[in-house]
Amino acid sequence: MGKFDDLSHFIIENVGGEDNIIGLTHCMTRLRFSLNDYTLVNEAKLKENKAIATAQKAGGQYQVVIGTHVGDVYNSILEKIGTQKTIENGEKKGTINSIIEIITKVITPVLGVLLACGLVQGVLMILTFSGLLQETDGAYIILNAMGQSIFYFFPVILGYTSAKAFKLDPAIGIIIGTILVFPGMTESLASGDVLKTLFEGSFISTPVYQTFFGVPIMFPANGYASTVIPIIFIVYFASKINQFLKRKIPSVMAFTLVPFLTILITLPISLLIIGPITNMLSELISNGFSALYGVSTILTSFLVALIYQPLVILGLHWPLITLGIQNLGSHGSDYILPMLFTASFAQTAVVAAVYFKTKSRAQKEIAIPALISALFCIIEPAIYGVTLPVKKRFVFSMIGGAIGGTFISILGADFYAGVVGIFGFVSFLNPSGGYSGLIISIIGVLISMIISFLLTYFTFNEEAGPEEEKKMKHEVSGLGEIVIHSPLKGNVTELENATDSAFANGLLGKGILFYPEGNQIIAPFDGEVTTIFPTKHAVGITSTDGIEMLIHVGKDTVNLQGKYFKKLKEQGDFVRKGEAIIEFELDAIKNAGFSAETPAVITNADQYENILIVNSDFIDYSGEIMSIQLKEYENRSRIGDLAKDGGNMA
Repeated sequence: MGKFDDLSHFIIENVGGEDNIIGLTHCMTRLRFSLNDYTLVNEAKLKENKAIATAQKAGGQYQVVIGTHVGDVYNSILEKIGTQKTIENGEKKGTINSIIEIITKVITPVLGVLLACGLVQGVLMILTFSGLLQETDGAYIILNAMGQSIFYFFPVILGYTSAKAFKLDPAIGIIIGTILVFPGMTESLASGDVLKTLFEGSFISTPVYQTFFGVPIMFPANGYASTVIPIIFIVYFASKINQFLKRKIPSVMAFTLVPFLTILITLPISLLIIGPITNMLSELISNGFSALYGVSTILTSFLVALIYQPLVILGLHWPLITLGIQNLGSHGSDYILPMLFTASFAQTAVVAAVYFKTKSRAQKEIAIPALISALFCIIEPAIYGVTLPVKKRFVFSMIGGAIGGTFISILGADFYAGVVGIFGFVSFLNPSGGYSGLIISIIGVLISMIISFLLTYFTFNEEAGPEEEKKMKHEVSGLGEIVIHSPLKGNVTELENATDSAFANGLLGKGILFYPEGNQIIAPFDGEVTTIFPTKHAVGITSTDGIEMLIHVGKDTVNLQGKYFKKLKEQGDFVRKGEAIIEFELDAIKNAGFSAETPAVITNADQYENILIVNSDFIDYSGEIMSIQLKEYENRSRIGDLAKDGGNMA
């Protein structure tokens, strides 16, 4: 059984089942489902699961945010639903949603390698600036190739990922990419004597140097190396040609003819039509953004930096990132990614402020990994675990990130490597020399962090929102007693009446005995499911105050080996008071010859001053069953009395 089998089963079930899934893909932290019927999703149950940060419909998909191990969960789900559902094939989407979906599928598999090559570039910059390496050194040449190769051969790499996304043979995608960057293509097709100029006098004026059987070849002056958009469209076109050929060519001839004709048809059309058009489109988008940036650097920078974090929530941030990557590959630098650079640090600062201010142990436990992830630019854990549940925290992060990002942008600090997060400062080192971009980025990040931290720190309220409410302490009465609520419904009696001597003699703790009339065990308090027996007949829960309760359904029901029992929660899940944990078939258990008497005991009763059991014959779900008097409260009461008596202990 795989590590994520239980989680993948849970997710499949709560997105409406396998038959409801049209397709599935994923990005860095989230699963992206296309579904037949979105009303079948049990969103509340998905969000309750401790292994899921959040779940929502956005961007034409249903997104389940898992974390950086999302790839493992994705693979586990595919084992159950089949790899044929990795690409959506039946749902009509809007143009924007379709573009975002395609970008996500194509770019996400490359991000890890992109960051790795960016780090190599950063190391090379540091070595060069420090004088340890010269451009003529062998080490420089090798490191430079390691850092720059991904950009130069981007069409080859994206040819592979695009082919995977469009269900084309990846080898064909790779070959298409290699043809676009084939050595000598640019020099042969974009230089020499000009035969004619197309669209002369317009912004898309293109000189023609060669023809393809008389048809003008509009080859970009810089070639297709480092480009992003052309290869995606070309491979998409190739996938359609490939599918058509597979339907028309007999299988006995398809092995050779289909790839041969796919390449033969695709490449001339791509180089003559698709490539030039998409290249002009990408330049138009980039120039349009540059024009807006030129009209108002401050306004453009602030708006882009401000909306970036909300776009992350919706999973719609990929177009901005892709545009930045395109600029890096085509021009060697980018001015968009610096606007977004401070977002992760603003989130880090908010989480740090919460960590220092909160008294909640559970909130601190969430904050630490969220803070570490945010430093490496994985901000979903911080967003969903700490900032978004209390909306003003998220707003403070947006404000801090926007101000810092605007500062970096208006002072002209560009990106020169694809590195983000704590290592991303090296991306501001200009290969031509100069440390100004690095200094500006450090100041900008400090501005973002200081603003976000102070706004959060000085407005912090422990009871500010649902995340705190979910983890709040139990109700404590004026007598210093913690009230425990009923995990079952039914008649009750003293624990000593149990037929199981271990419970009757109090060997397993103090508590109460139920004769259930319901069919569920619910959480008696807010806390963690610390134990669920493999046979599912018993569950242990630990409250946020450290109270440990064991609930054991029936006598000798371990012999049923889980029959008639169903887990609704997993070991390690956080539960709120009243949430169902175990479901059981009461009549079936009785008919099988087992007693249904159910002890509910406090297993660490010796840590408390006293446990008072409610005097009642029948208790409904969540009714009060006992109160626990704290020893520390008793000690405080005695100290107060002594003070009043002048310290006399007699």
